[in-house]
Amino acid sequence: MFKPHSECIAKLSNGVDIHYTDSGAPRSTNYVTLVILHGSGFNGAVFNPLHEFAHRSNLRTIAWNRRGYGRSTDYTDGELADLRAGRQVHQDRLAFQLAEFLGHFIETKDTPKLGSDRKTGGFIIVGWSFGNATTLSLFASPGAIPKPLYELIEPYIMSFVLYDPPFAALGYPSPDYENLYDPWTDPTCLSPEQRFNNFQHWVSSYYKHPDISSGSCSGLDFRKRTKMCTSNRWSEVQKAFHFDKMALVRTEAPS
Repeated sequence: MFKPHSECIAKLSNGVDIHYTDSGAPRSTNYVTLVILHGSGFNGAVFNPLHEFAHRSNLRTIAWNRRGYGRSTDYTDGELADLRAGRQVHQDRLAFQLAEFLGHFIETKDTPKLGSDRKTGGFIIVGWSFGNATTLSLFASPGAIPKPLYELIEPYIMSFVLYDPPFAALGYPSPDYENLYDPWTDPTCLSPEQRFNNFQHWVSSYYKHPDISSGSCSGLDFRKRTKMCTSNRWSEVQKAFHFDKMALVRTEAPS
């Protein structure tokens, strides 16, 4: 079957590999490069369908696999200790690696520079769900990026998209809403396997919430899952392809 993308590895410093899929460059000198970082559990493959539509929109689409997902390098035990202790060095490390990846693309892929109207060329950085914890590091810790690298990538940054970030990725505690459902603390899920399956259903369900533009959150749908659920439509092979349980367990799932 034809795949409108290629599988790639970017080799960064300190032995870190980043596995990503790439739509390739369109036949254009001013295309925009969209770099997308996935959330928890679901790996970068969930964005592969976007590659088919990239060129017609003058885009080059890059779907990252974050550390520990796909064939990207796992975190070391020391790095995980920094993560769990909430040390700034962890976020600084993420900022540097994302910046280094962008620099690699600029230097090896002939990436068009951002246009003077800021509508063509350059990068749009997209974080989905907990992937925002990585993308935000780039903008929150500019001091973690060496000056030559910062000066290389800065002229290429068009915009940053926060796509459905959870409170934790923004550093906020979860709101104290009555009946708020947390798939990780559901008392009916007693084993890790049950909790992971529960998370898959909850996070891929379709909820119809009321209008909250007034600021009121009353009437939100806090069910653990809905009848329409993406993971229910996948075969076991598709689930294994799109969902990386071990990466979630090792790096992000509550203990």
